[in-house]
Amino acid sequence: MKTDEKAQPPIAAVFFDFGGVICNDPFRVMAAVASSSGFEMAEFASIAVGYGDYGDGDHPWHRLERGEIEVAAYEQAVVTMARERGHDGFPPLPVDLILSQVLVVRPEMMELLGDLRAQGVATAILTNNVRALGAWRDTADWDQLVDAVIDSCEVGMRKPEHRMFNHACELLGVSPAQAAFLDDMQANVDAAAEVGLSTVLVADPTDAIATLRELIER
Repeated sequence: MKTDEKAQPPIAAVFFDFGGVICNDPFRVMAAVASSSGFEMAEFASIAVGYGDYGDGDHPWHRLERGEIEVAAYEQAVVTMARERGHDGFPPLPVDLILSQVLVVRPEMMELLGDLRAQGVATAILTNNVRALGAWRDTADWDQLVDAVIDSCEVGMRKPEHRMFNHACELLGVSPAQAAFLDDMQANVDAAAEVGLSTVLVADPTDAIATLRELIER
């Protein structure tokens, strides 16, 4: 957590990342795809999703997340990138494998969403996503379970861009100081804290939920 709790007003809204928080980490399959394709993990992740320059916004994956390009253009771009780095080919986006993780929601997070709503705390999903993976919405009736779904490919911005967090707060009618944010990516958590949100880095879901409850009850 990156904020001074004593200086913060009560939490009125909580924003949840989806992949890696409400559901399993969708990119846990990346290591298997990298290995089967003959890539070192670090090199594969750098080409596939821009790890290493996660926040720069120019990588094809970042553009895909903002809805600026579609999967075909993304795949063409990463093949070119791989070739420039001395690789003959690059595997296509493993949509089915990613969805196999995205479609498994965590019951404890679903319970937490219900508890927050019962307490009068607004909730929203704040996710970086691509249109080809839109089936994640089929995991539940999210329009009834949360107050808003803020999807990067629909709003044209992505975490860790500060404007994404400001947009989310404006949508729910809260200031950053009244909001908490859960994510499994350190860069996203750091960016949210810079905007002024209280933050929880999700490694172990049980620990993250306990930390959030402490924030709510402070």
